Amino acid sequence: MTGFGRAAGPIGAAQAEIWARSVNHRSLDLTVRVRETEAALEPALRRAFARRLARGKVDVTFRLKRPGIAGFEVSINEDLLRAVLGHLAAVSEKLSVGPLQARDVLAIPQVFSVESAVADFTPAEISAVESLADEAASALVAMREHEGRGIAQDISARLSVLRVKTAELSARRDEIRRAIHATLRQRIAELWADAPIDPARVEQEAALAADRSDVAEELQRLEGHVNQFASLISSAAEPVGKKLEFLSQEILRELNTLGSKARDLRLVREVVDMKSETEKIREQLGNVE
Repeated sequence: MTGFGRAAGPIGAAQAEIWARSVNHRSLDLTVRVRETEAALEPALRRAFARRLARGKVDVTFRLKRPGIAGFEVSINEDLLRAVLGHLAAVSEKLSVGPLQARDVLAIPQVFSVESAVADFTPAEISAVESLADEAASALVAMREHEGRGIAQDISARLSVLRVKTAELSARRDEIRRAIHATLRQRIAELWADAPIDPARVEQEAALAADRSDVAEELQRLEGHVNQFASLISSAAEPVGKKLEFLSQEILRELNTLGSKARDLRLVREVVDMKSETEKIREQLGNVE
């Protein structure tokens, strides 16, 4: 599910800012980007986002702005600089080289080095960073929830189609069974029209074939899966994306079985429509946490 969250605030004497972006992913793939100097803050950032998110590819960027030159260490190799300047002074006397400027001294290799200082953070500062990260995560979740409400409406509408069609098929179950029985009895009679066959045996074989084609169990399981799916969508208080994906697979499994058993043209058409709706639901489930 896509989303964006941002938070900014003070961390001690510094100013911190956090950006978080998320896109669809089957599980939680959390990437936290911090400078080497703030590496000690990465666990706190991860904790804050992992508490609020269960799925999605999430990129978190943390920036800390310190006042002045804080966070940098400047070192000068005085022995090397002294030796270089001594040589340059001797050369300048022989060749009449003018006085050195500051930029000339800065260009001398290995004389100056500027490195980022690894900061030590107090427990209070780490806690402040975690609170700031929780604020960014909350903003991200709020945007994802807004998108999720639209997705839930779309899925619920398609579920309603499945529930109505399942109820209609259940109401026609006896009619379908009788039609299958009659069709099979007629076909058996036509195939063995010239052979002496006991009518009771024809009835028995037709009844057995019709019983094997009965879809009562599949319709019952289908109805249960659809109702459970609808219940999770409407009342879940925790991430249910993976559960819904599993249920959608089970719904498709029952529909495939219905299709393989179907000898009724109307039933075949209804199953095709229901499979189409279920596939559209599965496409949306990639956006559901």
